Amino acid sequence: MDSEFSVERLINKRLEGLKDTLVYSVDKMEQLHYIRGQIKGLESLLQDLKDLQKKQEQLNEKELRDFK
Repeated sequence: MDSEFSVERLINKRLEGLKDTLVYSVDKMEQLHYIRGQIKGLESLLQDLKDLQKKQEQLNEKELRDFK
């Protein structure tokens, strides 16, 4: 679980950095599109991780119920 939270924390930190760059440092349209693509990719990855965590929790709960 700790590694999952660490990955999530790293992704969120990277997202914040990209959003700051987007707001304060973008001077070209190419940069804008590139950073927006990175943000979308990281947000998609974050959602996939959350979905996997939820699925894993459901499997763990099912195993526990079946074990009893």
